[in-house]
Amino acid sequence: MNNLHFESEAELFAYKAWRTLSLEPPVNLDKIASKLNLVIEYREFIPEIDGFYLRLPNCPPVIAINASYVKPQERRRFTLAHEIGHHLLARRISNSERLFFLDTPRNRRTVLERACDRFAALLLMPEELVRRYFQELEANSKNRVAIMASRFGVSTWAMRRRIKELGLTIQPWQRS
Repeated sequence: MNNLHFESEAELFAYKAWRTLSLEPPVNLDKIASKLNLVIEYREFIPEIDGFYLRLPNCPPVIAINASYVKPQERRRFTLAHEIGHHLLARRISNSERLFFLDTPRNRRTVLERACDRFAALLLMPEELVRRYFQELEANSKNRVAIMASRFGVSTWAMRRRIKELGLTIQPWQRS
């Protein structure tokens, strides 16, 4: 995390979270939410809903995460990080304004949604640590992605995507 060039506000927010909160993987998202005075609720919704962010005037902002058994823990963590991104990236909008962001797998991929996904990926899997663990696990390339995913508290799919995004080479998917 020595690179101080930020391509986006999402990168800046993720970097600041790691620096100011002295985070370690897997990131304690409840700690971040608490620092931001966010109310986090876990409730069962229909499977099409991952979560939502709600901000009303004179009320603390609320993030609700789908706690249904069809949503794996790793998916819930990514959704929570994504919704925290909504909170941070929407700060420019007046507090007197009502905000509601509903996230489903079929949402249109707006600039804001992509920025929130980017924030979540950077918060959960910072470049410096991904590169370090990738190198440390060089001798165990067969299990590298699974070990790293577990270490960061993300799915193997998210870990593979982040590794590829960083230009690191991994073995193709293999069926057991």
